[in-house]
Amino acid sequence: MGRWYFDKKGTVEECRTVNIAFLRKNDFLGGWRSGVISWTNSCGEQVASIGVTVYTMGGENYARFEYTNTRWSTGEKTECDYDVRLVTTPCHLGGVRWWFICPLSRNSVSCGRRVGKLYCPPGSMYCGCRHCYDLSYESRNESHRTRFAHMSRFLTLDRRQDKLLEDMKRWTYRGKPTRKAQRLEILEDRLEAYGKMHLADFT
Repeated sequence: MGRWYFDKKGTVEECRTVNIAFLRKNDFLGGWRSGVISWTNSCGEQVASIGVTVYTMGGENYARFEYTNTRWSTGEKTECDYDVRLVTTPCHLGGVRWWFICPLSRNSVSCGRRVGKLYCPPGSMYCGCRHCYDLSYESRNESHRTRFAHMSRFLTLDRRQDKLLEDMKRWTYRGKPTRKAQRLEILEDRLEAYGKMHLADFT
């Protein structure tokens, strides 16, 4: 398998991400499975996709990525098709945890880091780890005043969540989630997304 090079920097929030947790949740890590990961914009319209085939049998574990990369400046299209090695480590309570092995190289030295996420920044062709692309988080680039404003917003949402939990009388009605339960689920998703976007590594 080849190695690739790059010069793009940015933040993880700008990137398209392939997450090992997504593969595990959708049963990709149990032998052989092929599927598609799609990304959408704020309107729910698909803006990109990647074909993924995962093979985890007989000690030969890898994920094959297939997609078309379009260079923004020229419109030139490149067909990308490459493998990313997968490895496991034992969990304390049994079972194993899966990892990607970063396929990128820097200064002719293979990365080989064991990571849970691979990123493809805007303008880049291949997926790699955060360290290789020298990615940071948006929260690290913000002023302290802005970051504390985000924390205040997060705490407001958190208090709203606590209030909903206190007022919750029943979670389902006739086998379906109640309106309050649906609101709580939406709020939990918003809290998680807001925290990841604005409060990563908050200090």
